[in-house]
Amino acid sequence: MLLGSGCSSVTTAKIDKNVAYTVQFSGNDFNVGEVVTSEMPYKADNPNMQTLLLNKALTEHKCDTILLPRYEIISGALGKKTIKITGRAATFKTR
Repeated sequence: MLLGSGCSSVTTAKIDKNVAYTVQFSGNDFNVGEVVTSEMPYKADNPNMQTLLLNKALTEHKCDTILLPRYEIISGALGKKTIKITGRAATFKTR
């Protein structure tokens, strides 16, 4: 009888973008704060603008999530547009 074993590290991984993740929380899971807003210049050719703005808002307001986010594209002077997020800053409660 021959028994072999080995160790290897993961060198590549594939993430399927078609797989949706659903996580459910209740209001009791969060410390809900005030209404916050964040803005950044809007670039129509960037499909990740909402994600970038959400990450910016989380960093600026030092929170874990933005509850009930609302995105707006605002036209400004000289044709420049801004994307804005508004929602309630929330942090996860620790147990």
